[in-house]
Amino acid sequence: MPSGDLISQLLALFAVLGVGVLLRSLGRAGQADAAVLHRLVIDVTTPALIVTVLRRSGIGHGAWGAVAASTVALFACALAGVAVARALGLPRAAQGAAGLVGSFSNTGFLGVPVVLALYGDAGGAAGTAILVDSIVTTLFLWTFGVALAARMGGGGGVDGRGLLAVLLHPNVLSIAVGLALHALPIPLPGWLEHALDALGSATPTLVFLALGLSLDLASLRGRVRPLAAVAAVKLLLSPAIALGAAVALGLKRPSSEVAVLQSAMPTSMVSVIIAARYGCDGQFAAATAVVTTLGALASLPLVIELLRRLLP
Repeated sequence: MPSGDLISQLLALFAVLGVGVLLRSLGRAGQADAAVLHRLVIDVTTPALIVTVLRRSGIGHGAWGAVAASTVALFACALAGVAVARALGLPRAAQGAAGLVGSFSNTGFLGVPVVLALYGDAGGAAGTAILVDSIVTTLFLWTFGVALAARMGGGGGVDGRGLLAVLLHPNVLSIAVGLALHALPIPLPGWLEHALDALGSATPTLVFLALGLSLDLASLRGRVRPLAAVAAVKLLLSPAIALGAAVALGLKRPSSEVAVLQSAMPTSMVSVIIAARYGCDGQFAAATAVVTTLGALASLPLVIELLRRLLP
């Protein structure tokens, strides 16, 4: 792990999330403002961040091993989420939602900024996190995730037009641009480089502020036991499986740590949308996203401390 007080850095980011929660509770901002920030982050600041990171550091050594470890955790926790929901007697639509939100992590919107905040450009860690997000979250979510949601919720099949939209998304295109600038390499004008840096560096703050504005605590009522069980799958089982896979594959730092951290992130917000769109229990999925995001306040510092002690 990089030097410095990593726990303090995480707490600082979650303090920004708390500001968002406070603004929402005071009625000074709400879901509409969060939606604007989400769009700004997804379409502007995150692509700038990706281009900046990949242009400077490329994809880290061992990145594909991190993808493999994260993939093992993803599929194992999808099965575990469904199994836990079934054991608790939840209906099929809720089982499908549990499989989605118990496995797919918020790797891009949250994971990449966190990894960047913790590691900077050291060892290609941020580039590895971007690769994990692109393949394990984005690609699998719009293929395996949609197929799972459609099967459990009865809401149709994989949409080829939706897959094309993913491939043409600014985040995906920025990966190609960043890797091209790194490989050739192509110098950028000073003003453009500074602009990309400024936009990219704003991503973590905007992400956590938007998450705070998005949290709806009212969605937690009445389902404490199943929410806690699926949250445990997402926040505890997922990084544990990723850690085991990373050790079995012989991954070294920082790739091994990135695989575990990305798997330890709370529920992907897009998985909530897909759960609802394809007939699964969208309300349960949204509530799980709230619980895992709040639970990450405790689980992420714990995961980081364990990584510092356990990984070679």
